Amino acid sequence: MKLIVDTNIVFSTLLNPYSAIGEILMNIQDEFTFFAPELLKEELKRYEPKIAAYSKLNPKSLSDIEALVLSTINFVSEELISEQSWVKAFALTKDIDEDDTPFIALGIELDAKLWTGDKILSKGLAKKGADIIITTTDLKKITK
Repeated sequence: MKLIVDTNIVFSTLLNPYSAIGEILMNIQDEFTFFAPELLKEELKRYEPKIAAYSKLNPKSLSDIEALVLSTINFVSEELISEQSWVKAFALTKDIDEDDTPFIALGIELDAKLWTGDKILSKGLAKKGADIIITTTDLKKITK
């Protein structure tokens, strides 16, 4: 199953690598293929000080976990996403959170679900009839 990984999933894993989210992302690649837009790397850099401050890991361990997490994700340049996917994604996100447009566009492009913990995004998309979100709870059911 192809999954688009939202930034909040990676943040959650870095803050608690032994959580269910971390377990799925780092240890269950047989059942899932993870993708993300290149933007995710930029967001990680931008929030690196905040992640380091909240993480209970020492800097070396945090760096090692980050490298492991990023190695499980196939990154796609936003330039490779079709204009049609961008237009559809923007229509879905414009009144919810435009910052999620690249993730939704990639999901549309790859015909993949977006794995996110963003409840506002999930509820907003559900109201629009867009069945493109998968939750950690859903993934735990699939892996058992």
